[in-house]
Amino acid sequence: MASTASQGAASGLGAELKTGATAVPPDQAERIAREKYGLKGRAEWLWGEKDSNYRLTLDDGTEYLFKVLNPAENPAMTSMHSQALLHVEAADPGIPIQRIIRTVDGEADFRMTDDDGATRGVRMVTFVPGVSQKSQPHSAIQRHRVGVLLGRMQKALEGFSHEAASHRITWDMSHASGMRDLLSAFEKDEQRSRLARALDDFEENILPRMAQLPAQVIHNDFNMENILVSKADPDMISGIIDFGDMVHAPVLFDVGVGAAYQMGNAADPVEAMCDFLKGYSTEKTLTDEEVELLYTAVTTRMLMRLAIPEWRGKLFPELRDLYTRNSPTVWAQFARLDAISKDDAIARLAAACRR
Repeated sequence: MASTASQGAASGLGAELKTGATAVPPDQAERIAREKYGLKGRAEWLWGEKDSNYRLTLDDGTEYLFKVLNPAENPAMTSMHSQALLHVEAADPGIPIQRIIRTVDGEADFRMTDDDGATRGVRMVTFVPGVSQKSQPHSAIQRHRVGVLLGRMQKALEGFSHEAASHRITWDMSHASGMRDLLSAFEKDEQRSRLARALDDFEENILPRMAQLPAQVIHNDFNMENILVSKADPDMISGIIDFGDMVHAPVLFDVGVGAAYQMGNAADPVEAMCDFLKGYSTEKTLTDEEVELLYTAVTTRMLMRLAIPEWRGKLFPELRDLYTRNSPTVWAQFARLDAISKDDAIARLAAACRR
């Protein structure tokens, strides 16, 4: 567990990423499922960045995702995530998201007290079929379809509001300036320098104009591990999961997050992002100002993908390898992106957005 001093130094991290959560024992998860949902099954622990997740399998083979949330999560945020799932399901039933399973009392989520005395939110949803996009071969049509789904998701969320929508969360790009406090975690001068340049770009170009950018509640985590595809046909998107980082923020940030992850291991990262943006543009149109700032939004998300896990690895050294498992991929993406003229990259991204 991290010391109080080291936690206090990480002002760029929110409480949800500085709080270690003890996993709820599987037998307790199974008991809660029986008592609160009337479902009898076997609970299997699944990895989660900050929550305790379980696959609950019933005797007939039906699967559900049982989630016990981090103790640091505000109950209002738990409610927002549940209500957002219900809202998207009603607004666009064709978007392949998890469906809320209500308790026997009709609740979309509820509070429990764990063995450490901490009060935590609990939610159960359907288990979406498929495997992560990250684990499968990538293609232009697959990236295009992911872009389409992000556009549809944004349109479905346009009318959604919640009291907790403007909460502060570490992964909200609006607060990317806080990443400067985390750069000391990197031992190599060249790494600190590259990330500092990305942060300078954000503060010089996006930050002064952020209040004028179109904003709404966004998914905010359209990454390859939250996008599920069919193992038999990886070009078929079978599910979008994890609303845990959603927040009210500029729409540009949602697109920048999605584009950043769709680079994957593509030899030409700009072409890969363009595939995604061409799909997105069939559903939504960015303003000229958003298009101009898109490249910076992408590199800001890349900065966050490196700085946040690196610092969390300092807080929880026993989990460092797990937190930083994607860092080599992001550094390689930076290298390939930096090999392309920034002006050329911006022009290509703009052309993809303005089909």
